[in-house]
Amino acid sequence: MRYLQYSPTERPIVAQLFGSEPDDFFACAQILRERGFDGMDINMGCPNRRVERRGAGAHLMRDPQRAQAIIQAAKEGLGDLPLAVKTRLGYQVIETESWIGAVLAAKPDVLVVHGRTRQEMSEVPAHWDEIALAATMAHDAGVLCVGNGDIDSREQGEEYAQRFGVDGIMIGRGVFGNPWVFAAQAERSESEKLLALACFITQFTGFWQTVKREGLLKKHFNAYIEDSPGSKTLRMELMTTASAAAALETLARYFHQQGWIFPEIFYERIMPA
Repeated sequence: MRYLQYSPTERPIVAQLFGSEPDDFFACAQILRERGFDGMDINMGCPNRRVERRGAGAHLMRDPQRAQAIIQAAKEGLGDLPLAVKTRLGYQVIETESWIGAVLAAKPDVLVVHGRTRQEMSEVPAHWDEIALAATMAHDAGVLCVGNGDIDSREQGEEYAQRFGVDGIMIGRGVFGNPWVFAAQAERSESEKLLALACFITQFTGFWQTVKREGLLKKHFNAYIEDSPGSKTLRMELMTTASAAAALETLARYFHQQGWIFPEIFYERIMPA
C-alpha cells in the first residue's frame, strides 16, 4: 500500500495501475474508493518487458477482449468515480481505428493517447495527427481525450491542445528536472533548480523512509544539474554519494562555494539525530 500514499495537496489524485486480471481491477478500484482517490487510470501502453510478460501494459493491445473486460470490471468497482485508460496507437504498427475503437467501446471516461506504437517506444516523433483522429473518435463516443508525446512546456501543450482537438495534455519525460514545466514561465536559475533537487531528495526520502532507494533517487540527479562551471564536479560528487543525507551535504557545500544560501531546513536532514 506504500505506493498508494499521497498528500492532500496533490488533489485531484488519480492512481495509475497495470495488470491483466479483471477481478483484480474490480478489487483495486474498491480499494481506491476507500482510500479517497479521485479516479483511476489503467496503463495499457507500458512497453516494459517484465510488465508485458505478465499480460499487462502494452500486451493488452494484443488482447482487446481482455482489455475491455478489465475496463468494465474497473468501472463497476469505481462506482461514480471516473476511469481513464492510457494507451498507445498500436503494438507493432499504428492501428488507431481498430485498437482505440475497441477501448472506446468499453466506455472509459477519459482516453489518454501516447502518440506512438509500442514498437516505436519513444524513438520517433509522436504522431499527433493520429492523436487528433483518436480525439475525434473519443468525442464521437462521448469520451474525453488527452494527448501525450513530445510536450515539454505549458505553452506548447496549450497550442497542441487547440491544434489537435484534445481536451487536455499529459506531460511525461518533460517534467524530469523541471517541476515548473506546468507553469506559464518555466525557466529557472541554476540555484532554483538545485533547491528543487534538495526538496526532491527530502520528499523522496520522507516517502520511502527506511527503504534503500539511493539507486532510484540518483536517476533524477542529472536532470536538475546544468552544464555550468563546476556542474561536472557536482554531478560526479552527487553520483558517488552513499545516502540522501550525503547528497544534501554535497549540495550544501556547492551552495557555499557559489555564495548562495542553503536553507537551514535541509540541514535537519544532514545532521545526525
